[in-house]
Amino acid sequence: MIKISKEIIEKVFEFYKVECQYLIKAELDYPIAKGIFKIPRSFYTKEGIESGHFNATDMMICYNQLAFAFFIDSIQRDLIQGIEKNLSLERRFQEGLIIGMNNIKFRKPINPKEFEGKIKLEKIIPKRDDLIFFNTSYDFENGKATGNVDLAFFKQ
Repeated sequence: MIKISKEIIEKVFEFYKVECQYLIKAELDYPIAKGIFKIPRSFYTKEGIESGHFNATDMMICYNQLAFAFFIDSIQRDLIQGIEKNLSLERRFQEGLIIGMNNIKFRKPINPKEFEGKIKLEKIIPKRDDLIFFNTSYDFENGKATGNVDLAFFKQ
């Protein structure tokens, strides 16, 4: 496992409100990235009202943060071919697309105070000249929340 630098995580956080910065640390073992998350309080609930568990909104924020850290680090290390290495992070956020979400399962509650999640790059599909597609899977807390997310990124 290679530690994903704090600098990369901080770059990802530039696009999130402070109360939505959930990823604490991350590691890369290509094609898998693991992260530790903490959700001190849900940003979307009224003061004093908490869901008390990890839900779909939290899952997507955690997935996004770990996925962008994974892709940025993997591209910088030349582990993923076909995407311009020097594209700005801003452009990646603006032009990266979630094009599908499948098999979303929440099997058991997850305590949001600290938990582990991982994503895996399952497949790369270079279908078009300007886009590259990625099939990914995620797993939070050893099978308590799982699913698949399909992504598309512009190559340049």
